[in-house]
Formats: sequence, C-alpha cells, structure tokens
Amino acid sequence: MIKLKDILLEKKEFKKPFLDKVEWLTQRNDHTEARIFLAHMMREKRLLKFYKAMKELNDVFGGYGPELSKLNAKMEKELYRQLVRTYSNYDEIYGAL
Repeated sequence: MIKLKDILLEKKEFKKPFLDKVEWLTQRNDHTEARIFLAHMMREKRLLKFYKAMKELNDVFGGYGPELSKLNAKMEKELYRQLVRTYSNYDEIYGAL
C-alpha cells in the first residue's frame, strides 16, 4: 500500500530543456540568472527574492565583494538543499551550474 507521505515526498525530474537553459546561462557566465531560473522553477519565493536582490547589488557595485560573497555562499547551501529535496536528477543540475 502506498503511504501518503511517500506520495508527498516524491521527487520530480528536472526536464532536459530546462537543464539546457541552466547550462547555457552558466556558460554565458550568468550564474545569478541561472539561480533565479532555478528558484523560479522550484517556486521558492525566498530564494527568488534573494537572487534578484543579488543581481541588483551586482549591478550597483560592479561585482560581489567579500561581504556579498559570504552571503551568497550561505544561500547557495539553501539552494542546493532545496534542489536535492525537489529533483531526482540533482547531480545533473549541479553539474550544469
């Protein structure tokens, strides 16, 4: 018998066209935009808001600097944790980043 918790925790597969887009953005050296796209696909409002703010700060300061890099590293852990929880092909996504 299938339990309800197993159905709710079932991971989705991140589709190939979306994976190609993440890889393309990364190849263009647009890492923040790739993370915005991933946050949007996962419907993670908090991560989406953070990465959009980071993009604005990058435009204002012309780079990240040490303080923003520390903050970015902290949120990267959260992004990867959510990716592991959400998608069955996490390794492919991580490889594209």
